[in-house]
Amino acid sequence: MTGFRPRGRRGVYTAAATAFTTGALALLATAMSGPQPPPAPPSGAHTAPSVHSTVPQQQGAALPRSEPAVISIPRIGLRTRIEKVTRAADGSIALPKDADHAGWYTGSVTPGERGNAITVGHVDSQQGPAAFYGLGALRKGFPLTVTRSDGSTAHFTVTGIEVWAKNAFPSERVYGPTTTAMLTLITCTGWDSTRHTYRDNLVITAQLRPS
Repeated sequence: MTGFRPRGRRGVYTAAATAFTTGALALLATAMSGPQPPPAPPSGAHTAPSVHSTVPQQQGAALPRSEPAVISIPRIGLRTRIEKVTRAADGSIALPKDADHAGWYTGSVTPGERGNAITVGHVDSQQGPAAFYGLGALRKGFPLTVTRSDGSTAHFTVTGIEVWAKNAFPSERVYGPTTTAMLTLITCTGWDSTRHTYRDNLVITAQLRPS
């Protein structure tokens, strides 16, 4: 891969990102498990309000449909391509094939459309830190952008940061429809050095802002 390798691989991270990921570094020499996708969306889940929805339709900034190409989060040195991902055999959202890429779940709206656009990514791999390695350094108010296939750019602001145990992941809440244009980013966190697996998921939400 050329041109879009996360700069975190070359050490360009804030002190906060470094502190967050110190624990994750320990697994690079000892990890035994494979990639762990986020929990499955609930059956029949959709991420844009249905035309029959009883949820009041709020007005706000939104863009027409256009598939995402690149995500950029300057505050953590991230700029990488976005792959399309679907569901794995077990019903969970599949992770990107390239650990240096983010993955847009095609069962959700495109980033910038009104609704909940779901994007997932690896925190690390056998080769080292991966695309979403620095995600834990994000704070409310941080900006991020998604360049779309039609040449437009969707500008977002981080509005929520939550950590959920994998065995208590609130799928309805995380994957549920929204009446505004929202982007949800999901990766793993909470490395268990005894079980050689991650215990939790980090969930970042961001709202579209007027360009």
